[in-house]
Formats: sequence, structure tokens, C-alpha cells
Amino acid sequence: MKKANILIVDDRADKMLALEAVLEHLGENLVKARSGKEALKCLLQQEFAVILMDVSMPDMDGFETAALIRKRQQTEDTPIIFVTSISDTENQIARGYSLGAVDYILTPIVPSVLQAKVSVFVQLFKKTEQIKIQAEQLRKIEEAEHQRKLAETADRLERETKRNRFFTLAVDMLAIADFNGYILQLNPSWEKILGYSESELKAKSGIELIHPEDHLQMIAQMESLRAGKTCSFEGRYRRKDNSYCWLAWTAAPFASEKLIYIFARDITARKEAEEKIQKLNEELQGRVSALTEINKELEAFNYSISHDMRAPLRSMQGFARALLEDSENKLTPASQDFAQRIVNSGRYMDNLLQDLLEYSRLSLMELKLCNVDMESILNEVLVHVENEIQSKKAEIIIKRPLLPVLSHSTTLKQILSNLVSNALKFVEPGKTPRIEIWSEQIPSGVRIHIQDNGIGISPDYHEKVFGLFQRLHSSHTYPGTGIGLAIVRKGMERMGGRVGVESSPGNGSRFWLDHQDPA
Repeated sequence: MKKANILIVDDRADKMLALEAVLEHLGENLVKARSGKEALKCLLQQEFAVILMDVSMPDMDGFETAALIRKRQQTEDTPIIFVTSISDTENQIARGYSLGAVDYILTPIVPSVLQAKVSVFVQLFKKTEQIKIQAEQLRKIEEAEHQRKLAETADRLERETKRNRFFTLAVDMLAIADFNGYILQLNPSWEKILGYSESELKAKSGIELIHPEDHLQMIAQMESLRAGKTCSFEGRYRRKDNSYCWLAWTAAPFASEKLIYIFARDITARKEAEEKIQKLNEELQGRVSALTEINKELEAFNYSISHDMRAPLRSMQGFARALLEDSENKLTPASQDFAQRIVNSGRYMDNLLQDLLEYSRLSLMELKLCNVDMESILNEVLVHVENEIQSKKAEIIIKRPLLPVLSHSTTLKQILSNLVSNALKFVEPGKTPRIEIWSEQIPSGVRIHIQDNGIGISPDYHEKVFGLFQRLHSSHTYPGTGIGLAIVRKGMERMGGRVGVESSPGNGSRFWLDHQDPA
């Protein structure tokens, strides 16, 4: 089969590129759209196995685009996966699922998970397309065969007697019936397939043999035949052993004779195959739903375990400190060292869990953006780290004026605090930290720069440093949990912004934060 189309809708080139890199291994046709309007144009021109949609886009956001997609009959069942870093509260997620979304993925994306999910829908789409192609091919073949044999039957019936050699030897089911649906003449194939004798079949009308669920449709077909229309129909018919088989038939009426010439074929095997494929598709849908539930449970588990473990850790630290304070003279040097190690390890674990909690809260909490005065936010951050600035005699240079940004003030404070703390921490021993902070207008909004004179970062790690637990140095040399920059990226993405770094070893680092323009 030809390649399946996968539509990626995102107004950010870097995220688009990242999704392309993850999905290109599937070997399918990736179609890109920079906006909701562009995505709708693509949907008018092509069919897609799955749509990966960003929520936050200018002019028309992902939810509005999804709503319009669902209004079109051709695209109402196209799977939509929201791939986003914002609007992931329970209300927003519920809104996404109410619009027909099959999944709601938060960045940073796990490539293998995204590939697996998209692959499920690609395979589902290909199976569906294969069914359509096979069904259409079978329909055309059967229709052509029906018409050909029906024409042959009509010609022979006009030239020969009602019981002729073709009628007797035909493998397919041929019959002549009256306008009430009673068979007047039939070939041996009817008895072979349905099990009734010729006399039993002639005593029953087609309405008596049809499955109850197909009864009304059969009556409608008979009305059309009486009106002089040639009809084709697929239905279930009762065999003599009370089982049902599927028959596809074509019938042509001859009004002058009040007769119906019928050509039918047993398609039970084809229908059973289609039913198996349908069950397989339902199983795939069930697996997709199960994956969605697992993602929710993992988020809840991460938050719960991080929160519940802090209490016993604090108790452990408290008891170890009390042991050192109350029994210091009674402990051997080795015992004092062990107790101090317990305190230090407990402090490290508490910091790690606290950072994990902050990361989880940042993923789950609702962020309402508003115009933020960078001057006041930065002053609060510098007051918070004032002791560290003074102890290291750091030089802080702020290039004013600082432009206002559209942001969430608490989250922005945390981001700036993490970056300033890192700039104070990651410097060579004996070197005075120097930090410069300024802002500038860019086409997409406002960019904030934080530049330091620290140890720098190799270009190979510019992306990796923003991942969870990514450390480039040992905790003995530069203490920390490896979560600070992950919180920075998560916070910026939740606010609809971006973060990046420009750095090289020994030449310091320049981190930049892109915010939406408050105007």
C-alpha cells in the first residue's frame, strides 16, 4: 500500500522539526501545517491517518481547529493527538477529549512512546484503507460478474426454454421469482448453499428467509423491483439448519412478465473476514485508550510518591542531627561521620523530591498569563539569592529598560531564580561570577537574556541539559539535583514560550527566554 499521510500542525519550526525527526523512522508521508487554517486546507486535499496538533497557535488555536475538523463528515473520525506543553489542566484535557482527541501528549516527548502511538493509528488507517480497497474491488468484480451473468441469463431465457443447461449448470445461484418474492425457478446451487429442497424453496418467499435485522431493507428492495429498478443487496438468509449465510444478489425486474431475474452469490467467507478485521480495529482502539489511562496514572503516581517520601526523609534528618547534637561526645569519629552522611544524604534526597514536586506541580497547575513587569520580578529574584551574591562577591549587571512580558509571575520567578543560581554556581574556583541580564524585542515577542562567565557547556549538550536528571559534572564538584533546567524548560513551554542556550566550554553561557508580546 502507499504511504499513510501524517499531518503535523504547529506554528513553531523547532517543535515541527523535532516531531519530524521522531516520526520520520515510520517511513510515512509527513505533511506540515504552520497554522490551523493551513491544516484545514491540507485536510481538503488529502486523507490523513492521524493529526498531531499543537494547542497554542496564533489566530486559531488547536481546539478551534479540532472543532472545525470534526464538523466535516470526511474528517469527523480522523484521530487527533494534541502534542503540547500548555493547557494541560484537567479542564483543558477534558476539552480536548470532548473534541474527539484520542490522546493528549505533553512535551518533552518520549520518542518511542510517540512513535508507538502514531504507529497504531497509521496501521489502523492502512487496515481501513485496505478494507475499503478490497471491498471496492470485490464490489466491482461482483457487480461486473453479476451484470455479465445476468445479461447471459436474460438472453438465454429469451431464446430457450425456462429450464436450460446454463440455468442447471451455473455455479452461482440463479432464480426467477414473481413480484411477491416467491421463487418460480432456481438452479441446484440454491439447495447446495441453503440446504432446502427445490420444493421447500418455492414454498417460501425471500421475506421469510431473511434475517430479522435485514427485514425492512429487503422489503424496500422488493418495492424498488416492483417499480422497475434493478437492485443489488447484501443480506443474511436462514439455512435449513437455522444458521445464517450472507448472500449478495443482483435482481432485474421485467414488468411485462411480472418476473424478477435473480443472480446471487455466497459471500459468507468475505463477511467473516471483514468481521475479524473489525474486531482487530476495536482491539487497537482499546489499546490506545489503555495507554491514555496509563499516562494519567503515571503522572499521579509521580506526584504522590514525591510528596509522601518527604516526611520520612525529614524525620531521618532530624533524628541524625539530634544524634550529632546530643551525643556528639559519646560517638566515635566513624559514628559521627556516618551520622553526618545520613544528614547530607537526607538533605540531598529532600532537595531532589522538592524539585520533582515542583516539576509535577508545574505540569499540572493552571497557569493564567498576564502582563508582568520584569523589573519588579527580577528585583524579587535578586533579593532571594542576595546572600549567595554577597558571599561570592558576584557582579550583577542589568541593562535597562527591561521590557514587560506576557507570563505567569510565580513561574517566571522560579525560572529566573534557577538560571541566576546556576550562573552563580557553575564558575571556576576562585573566579568572581559576572551575570548580565537584558531584554530585546523580537518578531514573536520579547526575548530575555541571562549571560554568565561560568564554565560553559559543550554544544553537544545544549539540548540534553534541559532534560530531567541531566548532569554534566559530579555532585561533589557542583551540587544539585539535575532538575533545575528541566523546570526552566517546562515552565517556558507551559507559558507558550521557549528556552535555549548559546555556550561553549570555558566561555560562559547565554540562556535566552522567549515570551509572547503582552501587546
